[in-house]
Amino acid sequence: MTLYHFSTALRLRCAADYKSVFEGALFKVHQPHFLFLATPSKQQNSRLGLVVAKKKVRRAHERNRIKRIARESFRLHQQQIDNLDIVVMPKIGIEAIPNPELHQQLQFAWLKLQRLVKKHHKIAISSEK
Repeated sequence: MTLYHFSTALRLRCAADYKSVFEGALFKVHQPHFLFLATPSKQQNSRLGLVVAKKKVRRAHERNRIKRIARESFRLHQQQIDNLDIVVMPKIGIEAIPNPELHQQLQFAWLKLQRLVKKHHKIAISSEK
């Protein structure tokens, strides 16, 4: 049975965790309303961090909505993602986008991130030979 939980072990919690992703981002995924930064995790599972700045999204209830949708999307897709530390950042104008479109963009972003990781692994394996 697959567990779809989002415990504290699956979250980036301290500034050092975020800093390691920002400084060593190996994978970047751009969507119309999101930016994903990811780096291989030292943990045995993927972890998610969210940065929703007041400058990008003015109203608190909109910031909370975006974070809630991003966490839910990660929770549902965490089994397909390799061990990565991921930071999700929204872009300006995201508050006008309805929930179904946000879910769709996040789903495309997870798929794109998976493709980038697989491509990176293939390149790493072929360079070792």
